[in-house]
Amino acid sequence: MFYLKIFFMTKIKNFIFILFISLLTFSYSEASDDIINNIEIEGNQRIEKETVILYSEIKINDVYTEDLGNNALKKLFDTNLFSNIEIGFDSNTLKIIISENPTINLVNFRGNSKINDEDLLVEISLRERSIYSRSKVKKDIEKMLTLYQRAGRLSTEINPTVEILDNNRINITYEITESDIAEISKITIIGNESYNSSKIKSLMKSREKRFLRFWSKADNYDPDKLEYDKQLITEFYNNNGYPNFKFTSAIAQLIPNQNSFEIILNVNEGEKFNFGLVTAKTQLEKLSTEIIIDLIPVKEGILYKQDLIKESISFIKDQASTFGYTFIEINPEVRPNYNTNTVDVNFMINEGPRVYINNINIVGNTRTIDKVIRRQVKLSEGDAYNKYSIDLSKNSIRALNFFSSVDIKEERIEETDKVNININVEEKNTGEVSLGAGYSSTQKTTISMGLKEQNFLGKGQKAKFQANFGDTTSTYDISFEEPFYNNKRLSLRGDLYSRFSDPTSVKYETEDFGLGFSIGFPLAPQINYSLGYSLYTTEVKADADASNYEKLLAGSDTISSITNKLTYDKRNSPYKPSTGFLTKINSTVAGLGGTTYYIKNNFEFKSYKRLSKLNVGSFKFEAGHLDGFNDEYPPVNSNYKLGGQRLRGFKSGKIGPKSSDSYYGGQYYYLTSLETNLDLPIDAYDITSIFFVDFGSVWGLDSRYGAIDDDHKMRSSTGINLHWDSAIGPINLVYAKALQKETTDSIDSFYFDIGYNF
Repeated sequence: MFYLKIFFMTKIKNFIFILFISLLTFSYSEASDDIINNIEIEGNQRIEKETVILYSEIKINDVYTEDLGNNALKKLFDTNLFSNIEIGFDSNTLKIIISENPTINLVNFRGNSKINDEDLLVEISLRERSIYSRSKVKKDIEKMLTLYQRAGRLSTEINPTVEILDNNRINITYEITESDIAEISKITIIGNESYNSSKIKSLMKSREKRFLRFWSKADNYDPDKLEYDKQLITEFYNNNGYPNFKFTSAIAQLIPNQNSFEIILNVNEGEKFNFGLVTAKTQLEKLSTEIIIDLIPVKEGILYKQDLIKESISFIKDQASTFGYTFIEINPEVRPNYNTNTVDVNFMINEGPRVYINNINIVGNTRTIDKVIRRQVKLSEGDAYNKYSIDLSKNSIRALNFFSSVDIKEERIEETDKVNININVEEKNTGEVSLGAGYSSTQKTTISMGLKEQNFLGKGQKAKFQANFGDTTSTYDISFEEPFYNNKRLSLRGDLYSRFSDPTSVKYETEDFGLGFSIGFPLAPQINYSLGYSLYTTEVKADADASNYEKLLAGSDTISSITNKLTYDKRNSPYKPSTGFLTKINSTVAGLGGTTYYIKNNFEFKSYKRLSKLNVGSFKFEAGHLDGFNDEYPPVNSNYKLGGQRLRGFKSGKIGPKSSDSYYGGQYYYLTSLETNLDLPIDAYDITSIFFVDFGSVWGLDSRYGAIDDDHKMRSSTGINLHWDSAIGPINLVYAKALQKETTDSIDSFYFDIGYNF
């Protein structure tokens, strides 16, 4: 009986165990049925599969739920990239079927006569080749209405119509009904005592209508402009000792039967204040209170200025960042003392909470693929938020020169320690057809043409063809560059070129044909290194009346060389810098094969500083040295030459070492330029004037081949360069006057070129 009992108990235990395992297996099987093992994308044409998945925020191994699918739908629709989205889940596979929004073929305007098509196009984001979006159409209409509003045409109406074409394309036509101008007939200031009405009116962008002020739009009524005027007036008072200044009322009333407005501003200036007690409390161990109080511009006893508080906050943040504090909170406690008419300020400084990046979203790129932009971003999803890296990323994207505007905004996710980084770009034309011409009194006409694409196939690759023709020179150059080989910060470049030169400065002609390859990569932030190899043949043909030097250098040579290049770039922009500096060091060694042996070293330094809002100053210095070895002399076309755009005011190549009527260039040179760039405040034209002073010299040539006139006396020049981004393309006009020159030098005073971009 006992054994029978044990037998049944054992059987029961085994049954329970098997039942438990079965339930577990069943539960796991049920759960595994909802696990996403595969994600399929259908219907995408322009947008990459990975981008769609990224926007959906669904990942492999997520458990599929109805809420998960609905959230993905919302995220995808929020991108404005799709007209329809379907999400299905079956057999552990999530299927997302999308219909991309159509591409805009043409944008038309009808009914507009007061504002032309070109000005309207500047305001809108949806243009030819853009992706259609209803929300963007609405925003574009708002921007155009704002433009009409600024022109004083407050009742203008705009209605869009859409024409559907084949291949998922559409035409958009904006039907515009323009209204008459509403002008400002009178501005009245009430309550001002410290400053008269004329002074306050001078601060405003809004102006009273005056006779013969037909070239100005300042007397057109614009409610946004009025709000801005209130801000300007408030800031003026706040920065002149009046912290309690306020507007009692600000009214713009329509004058009956005149289609004009009267603006009435009622102000309360308040009392004049000075700064009182200035203190600081900080939780940052490395940033002491004494340092803060000693260096911030807010000081006890000086006139109260609100801008000084803002400057102090900026200073404290900069100082904190140097000690490694990225996340800080600064709260200035401002306490007015009405008995003494002083304002006490206490700066409360705390280390803020650490914030992490959730998603990096890119919007606005219709041609450039996402990864080209993403690889310029110095942060990744999951990294700690860093304002410095965000600013660096913005400048890095701008440096691509693919976009007319780049905007990066942080979007805090509620009740979390995460933010989304939203990158909004507006693409510009990156292809360029260029035509150029040069002329001077001492040099005949030269013509150049080129075809260049900075963003080939939207992948950030660079392709170029350049040809130059003239009576004395002709060159052909084809190049291609991959800046991110294999998605790494590794650039590859290849060049194929042919050059012919028969300069009037010498009695020989040269013909070169060759190719080159280079590889580049960063050594550190803003420091890059490149290694290049070049192989080319050069042939020198001397004239019958050439000098002994020229005849001895005649013949054919093969040059095989390696070039090392180190670049340190601290400029805020590579295309139109206003601050920072650029340093380059080049070293070329020829002799690894070939028939010629020499070494060539170059140094270049450029520094930029903003002198005012419209003015940028720059300093440039470069120098070089060339020397042969193994008793070899470098080829004559390797010598340094100055003149033309390099030492303006002198004819290209016609200064320095010479014999008879021939100029050979030299083995040593230096060149320095001082420039100040001034953007001319002409609303209708984008013109920059560049005032410059150049000075330099080229010298040093082996005289064993005959008598050579060689000195290294300094040459100098000054002049002006006008740069105009015209409707037909960039135009450059250069006029220079030589200040220091030698009797053997040839002068060149005028140069111009013109280009056309598409």
